Amino acid sequence: MAPLAPLGKQGLLKLIKQRGLPLAFGSPHPCVVVIEQERVFRVRELVVDPDEASAAGKAALSAGKNWRPEDYYRLGKPTGKIHLEAKTLDALVAKIERFSWPKHW
Repeated sequence: MAPLAPLGKQGLLKLIKQRGLPLAFGSPHPCVVVIEQERVFRVRELVVDPDEASAAGKAALSAGKNWRPEDYYRLGKPTGKIHLEAKTLDALVAKIERFSWPKHW
């Protein structure tokens, strides 16, 4: 996966309607996800565990495989900061529409 351009708020809203959840996005690599988690809908940061990434990188290289930035970011888990949260997807979409959108999303 090559680096991604920012999706933008309207692009995200369109993809939520078309593809559903979970939906990871961010630029240049996915750093945020829209997810249903613990019975609520969230926009949450993806976090990569450095120990897991180090072990995965070493394993890939020792097996003669590449270890690229996209491999690292693929390990992201929805455990970081919660930017938005709502009880329903429609309520989350409404919050997204009012949210001050970061340029790299």
